[in-house]
Amino acid sequence: MGAWLLCASGAICPVQAQESATSGTLESFGEQAVEVFVDVERARALIAEGAAVLDARESSDFRRGHLPGAANVPWTTLVSGEQQGALASNAHLQVRLREAGVFNGKPVVVYGGWRAPGTWGEEGRLHWTLEYVGHGRVYVLWGGIQAWEAAGHELESGAQADRSAGDFEVRRREAYRATTAEVQAALSRDDVALLDTREAEEYGGKVKYGESRAGHIPGAQHLWWEDLFEGQRLKSRAQIESMLKARGVERTDEVIAYCTGGIRSGFVYSVLRALGYGEVANYDASMWEWTRQSDRPVRVP
Repeated sequence: MGAWLLCASGAICPVQAQESATSGTLESFGEQAVEVFVDVERARALIAEGAAVLDARESSDFRRGHLPGAANVPWTTLVSGEQQGALASNAHLQVRLREAGVFNGKPVVVYGGWRAPGTWGEEGRLHWTLEYVGHGRVYVLWGGIQAWEAAGHELESGAQADRSAGDFEVRRREAYRATTAEVQAALSRDDVALLDTREAEEYGGKVKYGESRAGHIPGAQHLWWEDLFEGQRLKSRAQIESMLKARGVERTDEVIAYCTGGIRSGFVYSVLRALGYGEVANYDASMWEWTRQSDRPVRVP
């Protein structure tokens, strides 16, 4: 019988499965044009420098185990209402991020479940959010909480500890976010690439997560966010760039990624930033908002 251990999810997992969850190194991804992803040792150095540590997972996962001193910031706490991917007001965002210990002049390390079952790329969404609202030093832990565990570092359990409030001030950088009106305008432009990061059946016309209408935005290319992985390993730079090129995405294009509520597309945004695609935006309102507006076109293959 093989060896077993307690995973971050709270489940009992075989050691072999835990090892496969962290296979593939940051070095195998290749040199980053923008430092987005950091390995465990780089994350530890940033934390020693005073970085805020933000856990993007749901609160139930956080309570079962999280990085020491982490604050829990699920994406749902930064929007207003259910089936609403668009971010909340500046005042709400500023209060929530300050409560999480985010400072203007200190780095932030975000992490999530990477490609564990039931994940949606939440760490990418949180990375995008912080970049969009004006923070200049935001990093994503490569391999997620599984990598931290695999490196032999301890976790805490239970509720998050009290912390000093940060001083972060929201200064939105609109180039990083696409609005519904901007997506509509992009339909008539040849220099804007739309990426639908949902599952193939969603792109093809199946309503799975509360969209008001089925289909995809006209002209959008399909790139499911999970296709960026091989198992639990993020594909190499060359593989991902080849996938993008096959979909007609050039480095000179503006790229707008979307999904249902801007979560999966947030992870794709992070990957494209690391690859050096400079003009990348996340459509945070995504298909929840697009399909609620009857004058916005959708296509079904």
